[in-house]
Amino acid sequence: MGLAASSGRESMLTARKADIEFKVQVINQRRTCLAQQASNLARAFANAMYQTDDTNVLGGSAMVLGFTDPTSGAVAQSPVASGWYETQMQQVQSLDKELELREKDLQTQNKIVETELETVRKVIDKSIEKG
Repeated sequence: MGLAASSGRESMLTARKADIEFKVQVINQRRTCLAQQASNLARAFANAMYQTDDTNVLGGSAMVLGFTDPTSGAVAQSPVASGWYETQMQQVQSLDKELELREKDLQTQNKIVETELETVRKVIDKSIEKG
């Protein structure tokens, strides 16, 4: 392979490597959004279970309204169906697993491209030394 062909190949591999890295970043962003969605689902489930809407991010409640009401004593708890929560969490976990596998595949492709890029750069260096 000549110097011009090697330089073209290097440019193509560099672009491919950047494309793969961008795809990995997008996957990581999607996984972060899924983690936020899982957190929101858990918060909504806790709010429904304790019959309150003020459960904060840390899992506490400002006045523990789900357990007692200062004006009427104990609040009767109704059974909360956990089916919707479990279904939604399974979907989130399934999507996360799919994204994780895709990320691993892309990381493997990235390592292959890096190896080939190193090889092409060595060929370019040898061509320059000979020329």
